[in-house]
Amino acid sequence: MTDFEIDHGHEEYDDAELLEQARANAQALLLGTAAFLSEAGVPLDRWAAAIGERFGMGWGDPRPWDAAEFLDMMLTNYRALGAEVLVARLDPGRAEATIGPFPDPAICAALGLPMDAIDPFHDAPAAIATPRGLSWRWVRDGEDVHFLVERE
Repeated sequence: MTDFEIDHGHEEYDDAELLEQARANAQALLLGTAAFLSEAGVPLDRWAAAIGERFGMGWGDPRPWDAAEFLDMMLTNYRALGAEVLVARLDPGRAEATIGPFPDPAICAALGLPMDAIDPFHDAPAAIATPRGLSWRWVRDGEDVHFLVERE
C-alpha cells in the first residue's frame, strides 16, 4: 500500500511503451558505461572488443556467413536498441547500411554526452565478424552511422 497516487502505474504500460522504455534505457546504459570507463581510464577499444567476444559466444561455433546475413543480424540488434535503419543494401559478398540517429540525440543531451561517446561500441561486431570470414567497418556521419561488411 502506498500513500501517494500514481496516474500511470507500471501495470498500465503496454508492450510498445515498454519497448520504447527498454530502448531508451539500453542507450543510456551504453552511454553511461562508456562515459564511466573513459573517465576511469579504461580504453574503450578494449571494452568494445570484450563486448564483441562475449556476444560472439552466443552465436555458436563460427561458420562462414555471407555479408548480407551478418549485417541483417547486426541491423536487427541495432533496431532492438532503438536505431532506425535508413538504408540497407544486403548483397552476399558486400553489404552496407546506414542507421540513424544513433544514439538518440535527446538521450545524449539529457546525459550531457555527445553522440560519439559510444562510437567504440560500433567496433564490437568486428570480433564476431572476423571468425566468420567477414570484415566489419563503420563510419559516423553526423547523427548517422554507416556500416560496411565484406567477405574476406
